[in-house]
Amino acid sequence: MVDRIYDLYNVLNDKNGTNNSTEALDAYKNLIEAMKQGPQEKKLALQFIGKFCKNFPPEMTKTIEAVIDLCEDEDITIRKQAIKEFPTLVRAATDTLQRVIGVLIQLLQANDTSEVTQVQNSIMTIYHINPKETITGILNEIQRSQEDLLRKRALRFICSRIATLDETDLPKDLEEHLIKACKDISSFLDAEEFVTIVKLLSTLRSMQTLVARQDIVNMIINQCNLDEGWNGVDTDRLSLVATYMGHAMSLLSKNVHSTKFVVFMLDYVIEHIDKLPLSSDDKLDLFRVLAEMCPYSTEFDRPKERLGKLFNVLMTFLPEPPLETEPGTNDVTPDFQFSFIECLMYTLHQLSRKYPDFLIAEENEERVKDFRLRLRYLYRGASSYTTQLKNFLNGKTEGAADEQDEQKKTRLIAYKICSNVQVMIRDLCRSPPSFKSNVILSWKPTEELKRSLSETDGSATTNKNGVGTNNATNTAASNPANKRARPEKPLYRPPSGAQAGGQKNRRGGYQRY
Repeated sequence: MVDRIYDLYNVLNDKNGTNNSTEALDAYKNLIEAMKQGPQEKKLALQFIGKFCKNFPPEMTKTIEAVIDLCEDEDITIRKQAIKEFPTLVRAATDTLQRVIGVLIQLLQANDTSEVTQVQNSIMTIYHINPKETITGILNEIQRSQEDLLRKRALRFICSRIATLDETDLPKDLEEHLIKACKDISSFLDAEEFVTIVKLLSTLRSMQTLVARQDIVNMIINQCNLDEGWNGVDTDRLSLVATYMGHAMSLLSKNVHSTKFVVFMLDYVIEHIDKLPLSSDDKLDLFRVLAEMCPYSTEFDRPKERLGKLFNVLMTFLPEPPLETEPGTNDVTPDFQFSFIECLMYTLHQLSRKYPDFLIAEENEERVKDFRLRLRYLYRGASSYTTQLKNFLNGKTEGAADEQDEQKKTRLIAYKICSNVQVMIRDLCRSPPSFKSNVILSWKPTEELKRSLSETDGSATTNKNGVGTNNATNTAASNPANKRARPEKPLYRPPSGAQAGGQKNRRGGYQRY
């Protein structure tokens, strides 16, 4: 049969590959049939088909079907050879591109790495033939398919092979086409796939402008369906929204706003978090997302109502100072959840910059009075804790080197949390409250954490309100002769030993406080 295939080749070659004779057409049809024979015949016929297929347009459908059949052959070399011929077929008949791309995207599910590589190379060859149609074909296949593996590999292919092309191979008009096509299919994607699309769009050159970044944020907002609100119990949806918010974070700036996310959290979420069947870590993550969103929020409607909800939630985390006449109060250790307090206080601190009248409004006078009493008590406890933590950090730690590093990291985070809380308390206890201090949140990876250790305990004293203030700006307070004597309230006694920060964290490299 191999000799017969060479005879068919000679006929087609002698006729100059044209289809103007019955003999040439019959030879080409027999060549197609040869691809259904043994392994040697399949390989040889595939080589010759690519050379002559362009001269027999009426037979293109049968040609493609024969090549597709070979993509399911038991012999991987035959499969790879068939895959390699697809770009040749597309060059011969460009109207076959969409069908061929659909087949190749299906073949991305192959188990063999070399076979997947050949599929990717064939897609890229077709991309250079007609890039716009190739992009459309890939994304249409993602939208149509119900196969998770196919969708994820196709998205990964776009991210790794197409989106990374230089400006010559992916000019602005093609980027814009890719962006539009991605937006068109975004509502059909699951959470993981949508996040992949967001990351893809964020890397494109055309999406680096402020308008484009706001466009991506708006796309995330639409995917979250924030206008539908939240029923207060659906934790799966809340986790999904929080995930999307986390991915929107890198796009935000003073000109790219998070207002709708912040309003959603204030309206529907913060009052219910404590009642949800979530771990403490997951609850804290929700508060952290809100805190990180706040600096990029613009003004919003009903600020008194919304800030009132936030204020009430923060108050639930601030224990009341014990009465001085209560016996045994010096032995009471209040449950200061510093990590939660940091998030909520930072959120209030940031949003109050836009609405400074909230904390001095006449209707809030009694609540704010109680608020400040609790803040002063919290400040004393935080001061005691930071002193103990600093002693731990400056001292020697026993144990293996890895364990020492983990303990030091955990205590450093705890130190930063308490320092942040103290800074914000000083602002909030001023009269009127001030919101000028810039706080770097403790969970942010920054060298500021290390610089915190260089601060001395003497950098802050206690003002007449019982709250710390900087020595450099309050010389009167630093003079003992000017300090008024006042009864000492029982201090928060920080945990010692392992509870002082020596525990190893099970998530995210830091311990919750």
